[in-house]
Amino acid sequence: MLIRKNISLDDKYLKKLQPLLDANDGNLSAAVRDTIEIADTALTYHKSIDEAISFLKENPAKEELNDTIQSGENVIINRTMLEWLFRYTKGRLTDEELVNELINPFEIHDMKQLEEYLNWVSRTYQWTIRTSIKCEDIHNPESALVLLSNSTVNSRDFFAQLVAHFLARWKKLDVEHIFRRANSTQISFKKNLSISPNEIMPGLRKHFGYLDIVCKELDDNTEFWTQLMYTYNVERFNLVTLHRSQFEIFATGEIPNPTKILERLCKQSVCDMTLPDLLIHFRRIYLATQLVKNIEICLEPGRESVTIFHDFKNEKFIHNLVEYFSNIFMENGTLFETSSYSSMIVFRFYKEPRTNSPELYIEELESPQYSTKE
Repeated sequence: MLIRKNISLDDKYLKKLQPLLDANDGNLSAAVRDTIEIADTALTYHKSIDEAISFLKENPAKEELNDTIQSGENVIINRTMLEWLFRYTKGRLTDEELVNELINPFEIHDMKQLEEYLNWVSRTYQWTIRTSIKCEDIHNPESALVLLSNSTVNSRDFFAQLVAHFLARWKKLDVEHIFRRANSTQISFKKNLSISPNEIMPGLRKHFGYLDIVCKELDDNTEFWTQLMYTYNVERFNLVTLHRSQFEIFATGEIPNPTKILERLCKQSVCDMTLPDLLIHFRRIYLATQLVKNIEICLEPGRESVTIFHDFKNEKFIHNLVEYFSNIFMENGTLFETSSYSSMIVFRFYKEPRTNSPELYIEELESPQYSTKE
C-alpha cells in the first residue's frame, strides 16, 4: 500500500541527502527510503540515533589509530601515566621539530584550517579536546582567542603549548593571557613582530616555558646543582648569592657597586628604567640572592618606597648595605631619603627636593650620597 505524505526539510538536510539523491538519479522518495533503511540498521545495533551517529563518527578514527599502532608509529599508554607525564613536564617547551611533526606548517594555511586540523587530531588520538579559534582575519590575524574545552587541565595545557608554539613561529602571535577553568582553557594571542625567528616569544616563555632554562642547567650541570640545592635545603636557605667580584670587594671592607650586574640581569640600563620598573626588578633580584629576608615595595605615584627587612646585627655592615643599595637608586637619578632601623631599611622616593623632613634621615647617613641628586 502506497501512502503519500508531505514532509518539510530544511536546506541543510537536503544537502546531507545529496549523496543519496545522486545515487537515485534525483529521486527524493528513493533517497528517503534509503535513509530509513540506514536508520533501521543503525538502531538494530545501537540504543539511539545519537549513539549510532557517535559510533559512525568515531569508528573510522579508531580504525586509523589501530593501523598506526600496528605499524609502530603510535603506542598505547595508560591515561594515569600520561597525566603524570603532562603534570611533571609543565613549564618546558616542546622541541620545534616535534611541534611541526604534530602540526605540519605546510598543510595549515589559515586559522580555520588550524581549528579543523586540531579537532581532527583530537578525535583521531582520542584526546577529547575541543578547539575553537576566533579571530577577525583568518590568514594574517593581529589577535586571536583560542578556547580548549573538555579533557583534563594538564592535557589541555600540553595541547595549548603546542598550539601556542605553532602560532608564535608561523603567525607571529604571542601569548597575552591565559584563563584556566575547570573544563576549559582560554588563551588570548596578540601579534608581536619585534622578535626574530630564532627567539622564543616572551609570552610563550612566560606561560609555557618558564622552566626551560632551569631544566637545561640541571641537565648540563646535574652534580653541581644537586649539591647546591641540597646545601640550601640543609641550611634552610640561610646562604647568600653574590657575584665573585662583589664578594671580593665586600671581603676587603669596601662597598661594591651592584648597578652593572643588575643591568646585565635586566638587560636594560638603570638610567633608562622608570622607577616602578626598577623597584620591581630590585625586589625580584635581591630576594633571589637571599641577601635580605624580605622586600616590600610601594608603587603608588608620589609615594614610591622600598622597605628592606634583614636580620643583620653588625652596625657597620648595615651601614655598608644601605650604601650598597643606594648606588642603584642614585644611578637611576630619582631623589630619595633613607631611614635605617634595627632590622629594617627604608628608601622613600620623591620628585622634588625636601627641606622640612629631617626625621627621615639617620645621623650617620646625613650626607649628599643618601639624599641625591643635583
